[in-house]
Amino acid sequence: MMPAERYELILNAVKRKQFISVDELVFITKSSRTTLRRDINHLTQTGKIKRITGGISIVEPFDKKLPEFPYNRRMNINKQEKISIGKAAQQFINDGDVILVLNGTTTCQVAHQINPEKHLTIITNGIDIVSALSVKPNIEVILLGGLVKYNHSMTIGPSIYNMFDELHPSKFITGAGGITEEKGITMYDYIGTTYFGKITEMIEGMIVVADHSKFGRNVLVQAFPFKSIRKVVTDEKVSEEYINLFKKYDIEYFIA
Repeated sequence: MMPAERYELILNAVKRKQFISVDELVFITKSSRTTLRRDINHLTQTGKIKRITGGISIVEPFDKKLPEFPYNRRMNINKQEKISIGKAAQQFINDGDVILVLNGTTTCQVAHQINPEKHLTIITNGIDIVSALSVKPNIEVILLGGLVKYNHSMTIGPSIYNMFDELHPSKFITGAGGITEEKGITMYDYIGTTYFGKITEMIEGMIVVADHSKFGRNVLVQAFPFKSIRKVVTDEKVSEEYINLFKKYDIEYFIA
């Protein structure tokens, strides 16, 4: 394969995933690590990619070329708040935990912030979450199987429901499309919520990570009632109305 062909393969792969490991690139290009190292050096010098521990990532100009999926648009909304929330949520993640983490732009930040020295098992339906954890070798990741929905960066399908009969997470972390007292937690994807009732049967004590913009609005479909929430991590812009609701429902809340 000519160098130009390998460059195209590498760039297409990293644009599609935003981050890709060296092992994945070896498989994709069918080249040696020595050759791949030269290719990465070349593309780095031209400013098309950047090195990150364990692999490579796209540089800023490529961000504008990502598909205009709703998930991609939501990634950068209140991004700094989401990063802060992801850091604050680490207080609930202990060595040895088995945690179900649902897909979402805020839960993805939770995954990014996990200490790589922790030994955990993360069960998720989030494609971006799997990618975020790929540089943390002490974390075992179980991807819930099914149909891949790139527009929401998630997997869905009846096989996920069946997998819950075999898996026993002790903690549950989720984001939200919207949160109100009346509708509880609402989500953007209709089909993706079909197994949420099973989750609430399995795990008590839902941990919700959501920035202030999610409160006081509803999106497409109800996923969980408000009373299911046990802990909330949000930012300092959350309204006083919802602080009062947290107290009313005896929900622990943490301001990032």
